[in-house]
Amino acid sequence: MKISIQKDVFIKAMSDVTKAISGKVSLPILSGVKITASTEGIFLICSNGNISIERTIFLEQGGEELASLLKDGSVVLNGNFLYEIVKKLPGKDILIEVDKNNVTKVSSGKSKFSLNGMPAEEYPNFPKIEGEADVVLSSADLSLLVKQTAFAVADTDTRPLLTGVNLLLKDGLNVVSTDSHRLARKQMKISSKEDRQVTVPANALIELSKILENEPEEKIEVILADNQALFKTNNILFYSRLLEGNYPDTSKLIPSSFTTSLNIKVKTLLAALDRCSLIETNAKDKVVTMEVKDNKAILTVSSPEIGNIEEVLEDIEIAGEDIKLTFSIKFTKAALKAFMSEKVKFELMGPQRPFIITAENDPSLVQLILPVRTY
Repeated sequence: MKISIQKDVFIKAMSDVTKAISGKVSLPILSGVKITASTEGIFLICSNGNISIERTIFLEQGGEELASLLKDGSVVLNGNFLYEIVKKLPGKDILIEVDKNNVTKVSSGKSKFSLNGMPAEEYPNFPKIEGEADVVLSSADLSLLVKQTAFAVADTDTRPLLTGVNLLLKDGLNVVSTDSHRLARKQMKISSKEDRQVTVPANALIELSKILENEPEEKIEVILADNQALFKTNNILFYSRLLEGNYPDTSKLIPSSFTTSLNIKVKTLLAALDRCSLIETNAKDKVVTMEVKDNKAILTVSSPEIGNIEEVLEDIEIAGEDIKLTFSIKFTKAALKAFMSEKVKFELMGPQRPFIITAENDPSLVQLILPVRTY
């Protein structure tokens, strides 16, 4: 194999595929990137068993030559090491040449590296999913649903299914994540081939959104198989395993009636919560108590060792009954940051009942948080 390729193009492709290389690999060869060159383009593949990424570099695109094929072939090279090398090479173009023993010369300008490669035929078979897309969405849509839901998944494997984001294709796209203490739900009006429900690991969706973050108009075809999902763009195949099991029915968790509501600016509340979190406590999670009384809302935090903080929330609209409840500062801040609107509405139903946060101009997004018991 012998190819010449634009340095910036190769760096971007390596950045994309090496996201599938994990610190611990079941097979040494999975620490590598498989590079295949042919007249159809240059293909880079990385996999860790959970996600697999294939990135295509076309030899020519939009009238510009991105790479030239001098001799076809393939090789596997240490992925992270190769990525670090190409980022530091001095020239604008990179020459990669592989001999019959898989020894690979990588050069640019006056810099030259010689790497010991591995036979490409020893790289594990890549999963293959074909067929019509179950749903098509834009990169911007994907980025938004990840931003607004993925943070609410469980961060431990105690309940593996809750480390994923549940996608329900029925009358649109309904996306839900929960760690059993909070819940995020995003609904999108997107048509699908048929009704389906799958749970995708949140970290896979996060990595995919990072790859596509600078291409908001890119169309993504989502093809679902029994235990795998393929997210397909013009030059990327992103495979993710699906989490097994029946995702809990969360539709009945969101209350439909409330006794108290508050309209407040997101920036105002975030700033107040930031100040409330300054007090260090012995609790695992910092909490704040909110009391709604006499048409005022007051946040308080106290510590026997340090003192207390009181925040009277300003520029706030209150309707309904007086109420007092305690909730996680961390969870509430994360939920607030998911909104794109200037104001949000808190809807409450009692000191021990879940409360929801919504935006009046965007009913498609709901954030639910369970209060913390103080006794």
